[in-house]
Amino acid sequence: MMSIRRGDPARTAAGGGFGNPARARRFLLEADELLHAEVLAVPGTEDLLTAAADPDAAALGVLRVAEAAAGAGTAAQFVAAAQNPAFLRRLCDIAGGSEASVDHLVRWPNSVRLLAGDGDSVLIGTDDALPESIRAAMFAAVRADPDAEAPTAGITGSEAVGALRRAYRDLLLRLTADDLGSAAPERLIEDVTAVLSDMAAGAVDAGLAIARAEIPEAAGLRLAVIGFGKCGARELNYVSDVDVVFCWASAEGAAPEAGATAAAQLAQRTMETVSGMDSEPALWEIDAALRPEGRDGPLVRRLDEFEHYYLNIAHNWEFQALLKARPIAGDRQLGQSWYDTLNPLVWTASRRGGFIEQVRAMRVRVVDLIPGREADRQIKLGAGGLRDVEFSAQLLQLVHGRDDERIRMPNTLRVLEALGSCGYIASEDAAAFIESYEFLRVVEHRLQIPRMQRTALLPTQESKLRMLARSVYGGGDRSIARLTEERRAHARRVRALHEQIFYRPILDSAAQVGLMSAAAAQERLSAFGYRAPKPAMKHIAALTTGVSRSAMVQKQVLPALLDWFSDGVDPDAGLLAFRRLSDSLSGSAWYLKMLRDSGLAAKSMAQVLSLSGFATDLLLHNPTAVEWLDDHRRLQPRRITAVETEIAGLLERHRGGAASAIRALYSREVLRTALADILEVLDRAEVPSVLSGLMDAAIDGALSATRAELDATVQPPDYEFAVVAMGRLGGAEIGYYSDADVMFAYRAADSDLDADARAHLAAHVKKVALRLTSDLGSAAVSLPIDVDADLRPEGKSGPLVRALDSYRSYYANWSEPWEAQALLRARTIAGDAQLREDFRSLIDPLRYPSSVPESSLRQMRRLKARMEDERLPRGADPKRHIKLGRGGLSDVEWTVQLMQLMHAHTHEQLRTTSTLPALRAGAQAGLLGEEDAQILETAWTMATQLRSAVMLYRGRTAEALPADRSELEAAARLMGYRPGNSQQLTEDYLGSARRARKVMERLFYSFD
Repeated sequence: MMSIRRGDPARTAAGGGFGNPARARRFLLEADELLHAEVLAVPGTEDLLTAAADPDAAALGVLRVAEAAAGAGTAAQFVAAAQNPAFLRRLCDIAGGSEASVDHLVRWPNSVRLLAGDGDSVLIGTDDALPESIRAAMFAAVRADPDAEAPTAGITGSEAVGALRRAYRDLLLRLTADDLGSAAPERLIEDVTAVLSDMAAGAVDAGLAIARAEIPEAAGLRLAVIGFGKCGARELNYVSDVDVVFCWASAEGAAPEAGATAAAQLAQRTMETVSGMDSEPALWEIDAALRPEGRDGPLVRRLDEFEHYYLNIAHNWEFQALLKARPIAGDRQLGQSWYDTLNPLVWTASRRGGFIEQVRAMRVRVVDLIPGREADRQIKLGAGGLRDVEFSAQLLQLVHGRDDERIRMPNTLRVLEALGSCGYIASEDAAAFIESYEFLRVVEHRLQIPRMQRTALLPTQESKLRMLARSVYGGGDRSIARLTEERRAHARRVRALHEQIFYRPILDSAAQVGLMSAAAAQERLSAFGYRAPKPAMKHIAALTTGVSRSAMVQKQVLPALLDWFSDGVDPDAGLLAFRRLSDSLSGSAWYLKMLRDSGLAAKSMAQVLSLSGFATDLLLHNPTAVEWLDDHRRLQPRRITAVETEIAGLLERHRGGAASAIRALYSREVLRTALADILEVLDRAEVPSVLSGLMDAAIDGALSATRAELDATVQPPDYEFAVVAMGRLGGAEIGYYSDADVMFAYRAADSDLDADARAHLAAHVKKVALRLTSDLGSAAVSLPIDVDADLRPEGKSGPLVRALDSYRSYYANWSEPWEAQALLRARTIAGDAQLREDFRSLIDPLRYPSSVPESSLRQMRRLKARMEDERLPRGADPKRHIKLGRGGLSDVEWTVQLMQLMHAHTHEQLRTTSTLPALRAGAQAGLLGEEDAQILETAWTMATQLRSAVMLYRGRTAEALPADRSELEAAARLMGYRPGNSQQLTEDYLGSARRARKVMERLFYSFD
């Protein structure tokens, strides 16, 4: 590490000056009068003030320091220090850049001599000697022997604490003056952060010496302080929490229980010497929350306890934190043993299940927690900020460090250099990252220095922004405009570098032109979620090899796509689908242009391909739909009237084979809906009604096509035909997984047909129904509609198609109570309008009866109970089964349907085939409480969306809450949960179902 050197004094005043020059000159004259010497109101001093970050504050600060010196009787020391040519410049820099430093000089006027930059300065020295000289200065302040085996302070209490804190701030004063005086502070940033870390370590070590002197019970006890985070990495800020853990070992012959108590007292007092209340202000916060089990765990632990915790209990993120840990104070041998025992575990952690995914999810959560109004001003946690650089470096270390010791180091700047020199990232990318990181750290420090407060938030006031800009730049243009533009440019570059750093070397390796070996590239892919890295490398090579336009474009966009795929649940599927899609569209100029120019389209495509097998299959069959992703407005569902008009046009153009074209249209519009759902363009609550409308239109159009073809061939007697939707389609609440449950009805135009004509017509309408079912269900490349007529009277043993009079006779004489319940969802969706209306008139008295016999209610309840016992699959957990489980879809729907059977006759608003409208109408009518209705609605909505989400992910329906981790994670994301929150989905679903079951038992079975 370089020594800290003072900056170039020949800095310009560009970027601003005094707000009140006359007042500044008056302050200098007053200061000289107080000092009884002419040392400030001399030629050149005003220029020094003008060069400070805040010239007016500098003038006032100089006066305050002179007043304090005069008041304390140290004016002579001030005047003597001023004989050094560097003194006034350093004083003006401090006074105009750090009010907190001025406050320290006012409290301790004699410390002003330190600004002369000579004498026994501990900040100038060799690399190896500097940390020890800082530590020695801290121990000297508390009169402890730094060479003792267990240094113990010669003073205690407030006297010792005050001496320690003053010594720390004296060192901080010199460092701040060196830093603020630099013409190029970014060149010093690594040295500044290292000195700050060494000062923090020295303060903690001296604080431990005070604690030893005050706690005689700890005599002989060994305590090591392990620094984490920035202090552990020797890259500390001016003001930051110092994260630590404490490891202790018993004194020889001491009882372990007593030792643990004394060690905890020693650790607690050590923290208080630095952070507690006292006559001299606290330095910064010592935070021990990173210890095993966090704040709930014991403050101190033995080494074997640490080892057991990290081997058996620790969470994945704790190994990332361990990456920067090192002994900073206390017993050196014990600290080194701690490091030697635990540090190797860091380099095996990336093999733990879900490690990289969880680390990345934590970064996402940190960004999500930033208040929206602060996001653009956050230089640390915001997008393109310091944390992005640190996160990128750490992630690559965790992936490759287990096999390469050359990159095992905690310091971010050193890691970036090593990653570049070892070929894990391009050397130019490493240099760019380092440049951005150094700039952002300088800005962060300049935000903290004025009041020595912890912050990484850019100010909004113009005066503070002006001071910040002048503080960041030692010379040249020191304007707000320059600071704003450069900060934005660095943020943009950091965001862009992320994908280049992680994935560009993989492309080079696939093309066999990179420094990274194929094995290392596969290792990186594996770490970032690719389960089959070898085939993935083949896909990448196939996409980027050659000099064709498609290869060049794909080489350009693949780093971003690989990153976005890895953010998904199944990146391998995403990459494979992208290759297949690109193969089919590689000759399309619009596709390549969209890939190259539209970040929205490329990111949306990556999200879909890596998250939804259902949508991916549809997209591969309809690849031109990728164009919709460039404009999310095109994903909005089309009006059903527009779909019906298009179907009518198909019927005109395809008189003989319109069913196939209608299926293709239906598939296309379901794809549109799925894409809108996945990309959150469409409210998920609208999905069932949109899908139901599409299925209605497709069935109606296919029926028209079938009748036109068959009727022209056979020429049967005139007749009417209708399709009645049942079940979820009847309720207009289907998902991507739903069959089309229907019944078929017909009526002869002539009621006096003879027996042969009636038989002929019956046979013909059956052919219509069978042909319709076949045409809609046979789809080689488009999405089929599986028409199921099992809910018809008498089920599979009954006629497929019934005449309206036959329905009337059946319902009058033979129907069971459960059939009235099933008819609550009957909705005519296709065929002749008058027959549809007459069918509704026929079934309304049955499904909305004036009264329900108690025997029917008992039968309904028995049937529900039997379903729970008999239809639940063997071994299924009833708490997790979405449809038939406790609090699942069936519980909610049967409760609502019971209410409809009992009350729809008198409450017309209950006469709807859809569950949620009926539930809300019942609450509005006072038939159930608002709270009960909300509980049932929440459970039903969550179960419905969960089934659709699993269908979107794996392309087949789900009957239970997923147990597979990937499937559960995909479902959670598709339901709007943030990445990594799948367990929250489980808890939310089980909780909502449990509450719904209690309501259902009380309302449906009438017991608590």
